[in-house]
Amino acid sequence: MVSEIYFRKPLRLRGTIPVFSAPGEYIDNYERISIDHLKSMRQNGSNPFIPEDLWTQLDNSTIGLIKKYSKPGEKILDTGVGLGRLLSQASDLRRYGMDISFSYLEIAMNKGIEVCYALIEDMPYREEMFDIVVSTDVLEHVLDLNLCVAKILSVLKSNGVLIVRVPYRENLSQYLQPEYPYKYVHMRNFDEHSLRLLFERLFKCDVIETVFGGDYLTPTYLKCPLSLKTYDRLERFLNLLKFVHERLYWAFVRKLYYTVEINVVVKKH
Repeated sequence: MVSEIYFRKPLRLRGTIPVFSAPGEYIDNYERISIDHLKSMRQNGSNPFIPEDLWTQLDNSTIGLIKKYSKPGEKILDTGVGLGRLLSQASDLRRYGMDISFSYLEIAMNKGIEVCYALIEDMPYREEMFDIVVSTDVLEHVLDLNLCVAKILSVLKSNGVLIVRVPYRENLSQYLQPEYPYKYVHMRNFDEHSLRLLFERLFKCDVIETVFGGDYLTPTYLKCPLSLKTYDRLERFLNLLKFVHERLYWAFVRKLYYTVEINVVVKKH
């Protein structure tokens, strides 16, 4: 099996999980994040980093694209498989996932996903292995963006599709606060223009579709800053509008707030 999908042997096995990356500061930091995440899930049934309804909105925006661009029996790779939430809804595909949390990988593996432990920089799969690759909430984390994109595209077949989801125009200041508990979290932000420049100009691919996902109505995502008093009035107005005319409510929301994340569909030549 290893010789069929990987171009090199793993450093070791942890149970049945092949390990291709060695420990280090970045991996240790990510492992702490995943431990805190799963501890909260066990104790409170909730993700400490994102509300469940928002998480579901974001996943649904990507799942729709996976279903649109994939065909039954095709091979799909999730480069930050996490709990396997996305691929668990693509059971008609041959599913592979990589991550740098053993706890996540064990959960994903129990959902029928074939997994490995590897940084994207240590991409172990053979070139042009996959018909479709998914990378959600990953590229904002990596240290070397261009290297990671190159590694991801290397395992995608010619004319294959890469689906990327990243935060949209995120305010990164929170990650610089002295009290923030993790050293490496989100290292950059994106918008539709930076993503097109990245994939079209630098990597000679085509961005064929853009889909926004996730509405989180907080002052952080307002397109124009408001005073607390004015924002309080806005909230009351929107709550009333949602009750009397939901379609108009959503029109106002789209005008006033940035979406939380953006998906881009990239076709490799």
